Amino acid sequence: MGTAARVLSGSLAAWARIGVMVVTQVGLVPVFLTHWPVEQYGCWLVIVSVGSFVGIFSYAHHTYVGNEILRVPQRDARAISLLLSAALPFSLALGLAEWLLLGALALSGQAARLFDLDGLLPPRLTAEATTALLVHCGTTYLSVCISGLYGRVASAFGRFPRAAWWGVGIALANAVATAGLLHRGAGLLQLSIALGLLTLALHLLYLADLWGIARAHRVRLGLPSWRLGWRNLLASFGLGLTCLLGLVRQQGTRVLVSATLGAAPAVVFTTLRTASNLALQGVATVIDPLFPEFMGFLRDRRQGAIDSTFAFIWLLVVFMLGPLLVLLQALGPALFEAWTQGKLPFDAPVFALFSAAMLVFALARPAESIVVGNNLLRVQFVTAASLAGFTVAGIVWLDGRLGMGGVAVVLLAAETASAVTMLVRARRWMAQQGLVWPQGLFRFALLQAAVCVAAMLAIAWVPPWGPAVCSGVLLGTGALMAAFLSRLPEDQRTWLRQRAQRFLPLASRR
Repeated sequence: MGTAARVLSGSLAAWARIGVMVVTQVGLVPVFLTHWPVEQYGCWLVIVSVGSFVGIFSYAHHTYVGNEILRVPQRDARAISLLLSAALPFSLALGLAEWLLLGALALSGQAARLFDLDGLLPPRLTAEATTALLVHCGTTYLSVCISGLYGRVASAFGRFPRAAWWGVGIALANAVATAGLLHRGAGLLQLSIALGLLTLALHLLYLADLWGIARAHRVRLGLPSWRLGWRNLLASFGLGLTCLLGLVRQQGTRVLVSATLGAAPAVVFTTLRTASNLALQGVATVIDPLFPEFMGFLRDRRQGAIDSTFAFIWLLVVFMLGPLLVLLQALGPALFEAWTQGKLPFDAPVFALFSAAMLVFALARPAESIVVGNNLLRVQFVTAASLAGFTVAGIVWLDGRLGMGGVAVVLLAAETASAVTMLVRARRWMAQQGLVWPQGLFRFALLQAAVCVAAMLAIAWVPPWGPAVCSGVLLGTGALMAAFLSRLPEDQRTWLRQRAQRFLPLASRR
């Protein structure tokens, strides 16, 4: 399977996973509420949320080791085997430590407070929810502590799409099983046990497939290097703290908005942000499948392929996504009213600022991939800590004086600062490696992003301009795209043209 086919298959899998997630979140809510009281469903939501939070350092460890695997020259099976063998014992120990810490909190009664802070729930329900949480986290740990690392190995050998489609299948199976178990009258604990066993069984099949891929590429387990494993584990804690700060920034924003603006504006704020975040999912479907390929180009110092990858990413996430965001801004009032059944007001300027932040994020995403993929942990941690502090301080300082618009400006400023930091650091890293940042391409991508942001703000403040602004953006995008492509050498334009020609027939066959 060539690069274009792998990227397309991985993107389709990512979109399928998003579709399953959306259908699950929307379709299962009435099923839950039909068979369970609201309090019981609320406990289940807490179980799922806490489960993701508990394993954050294990996820960071897998990600760090995975990035180290991608940096191995020429996909050296011996070096990858060494990294994998060194990481596995620490992955098992870290996941077990996370689960035991949760168990200690459960025994002390502190975990129960996650479900019933005010002491209003029946003790029997709280006890069942606590046990279900332990079962959920325990089976998740057993499912991913090994397969997570083998999945990183598979991605290094171009098998990201295969792992992604496994993820789609597992998510779909869990959704169907959840509906069936609820229909048969399962409670919290029964649902956790049944889904845990199903997930564990599916991950064993997934692991068997990944193990076969590793064996086919001569990656085998050996005696672990305890020094290497310990060093990578300690380094991954920095990435874990970075992820933790990102969660604090995200969740803290929601809490502060509710505290400074009130409950009703907070609901509108969260809903508007959820709608604009659909673009974030689109960016991920482009970047994630390309990430292993991109890291390979950087590792091998293939300047032409690096420039082409930058061009390919910016074409999709800036030149194509930008006009779509402008169109969404113009159609936003009607779509939002239909989506919320007219129960929530549409704040056009706030939505425009959210979309602008998303476009800034998309523009800087290749640079962030360089920083993340090369495990530049200090840059990631300092940036995350600074932005979390800036966001919280900005919202507290405004204290609701500018409403949702003021909070949206703070978030846009934080995203812009993050983008600038990533761009500067990525350029510096490329220069240190004897590579050249594609400045000419970047200027046109930046200009395209600026045009789209200006267009969204214009539509937000003067809605009747919508049709004219959208038409102007389409014309401007065509001109800027032509100039953007003209900056590429002929061989790189041929590279992009070949991939575009291969994407269309592949997509039609699917």
